[in-house]
Amino acid sequence: MLKNTFHSLAVILVIAAAFLPQPAGAAEVDTERLLRRMTPSLAIVKETPIQDEMYFDAYYEPSDILQGNRTGHWSEETATYGYTHDKVRGYGSVTRYERFSNRDFTANLGAYFSFPDSYVHSEIGAGWYRDYIYNFLVLNEYGHKLYKSVYWQMGYNFRSYATGNTHIAYPGLTYYFGDSYLSANYGAIWIEGRGTGNFGNLRGDFAITDFLHLYSGVAVGQWLYDIYGLAPSKEFGYILSVGLNVKIYKGINARVGYSYSMEDPKFIKRSLSFGLSAKF
Repeated sequence: MLKNTFHSLAVILVIAAAFLPQPAGAAEVDTERLLRRMTPSLAIVKETPIQDEMYFDAYYEPSDILQGNRTGHWSEETATYGYTHDKVRGYGSVTRYERFSNRDFTANLGAYFSFPDSYVHSEIGAGWYRDYIYNFLVLNEYGHKLYKSVYWQMGYNFRSYATGNTHIAYPGLTYYFGDSYLSANYGAIWIEGRGTGNFGNLRGDFAITDFLHLYSGVAVGQWLYDIYGLAPSKEFGYILSVGLNVKIYKGINARVGYSYSMEDPKFIKRSLSFGLSAKF
C-alpha cells in the first residue's frame, strides 16, 4: 500500500513539473540545502529493522541577507512526514521559500533503503510558483561500509531549471562512533553551458550527553548560492554552521542553530534555524 501511494504521488509531481508556469528570473543552484542532508543518520545505516514507525519534522530558517547593495530577508519552512517499515524509510516534504518578495514552493518524495552493510537513497521533487527554484529534481545516493564504522558514499543530484540543467556529484566518507558521526564530502557542480565548480563539505554530529547533541559544519567552494550567475572562479564562498539538538521527551527532539554564509562578489547570509521532530 505504501509503495503504491508513493508511486501515485511521484506521477503527480512529474505531471505538475511539466505544466506549472515557468520562472522569469535567473535560476540559482541553491546547494546549501543539499549540504545539510548529505550524511544519513545512524538509524539509516544500522541493521536493526524498525516496524511501523511514523515521524514528523518541522524546520524553519529566517535569514538576514546582504546582496550587493540590497538588504532584506529570506526564509525557508519545511514540513516532512515519513513512515518506516522494516528497513525502508519513506518520506514526503513540502517547502516554502521566501527570498525578498518572491515565494517559491517545492514538494519532494523519497526513501532510504537499508541493506546489510549498505544503503540506497532516492528522491524526486518538483517546484511551483518558481522564481529561482528548480522545475524538477532527481537525487540518488549509494553508501557502503568500507571498514567497521566507516562508510563511503556516492551521490548524484540533478536539477532542471528554466535556464538550464545542473548536475552535482558528491563522493564522501562518514565515520560513525557511538551516537556521533564525522563526514567529509567533495562535490563537483556542472551547470550546462557554464562550466564546472567545486566544493568541500565537512560535517559532524557529536553526542554530548544522552539527551544533548552538538552539530556543526563548514563548506567551502564555488557556486554554493550562484546569486549573480557568474563564472565559478568569481563566485567563491563558504558556509559555517553550528547548533544543538535536544531530546525533550521519548521520541521528541528540538534543535536550534546558527549559520553564516558568504559568497563573492558580495553576498552575505546570516541565519537562525529551528526544528522539531517526533516519532510515534
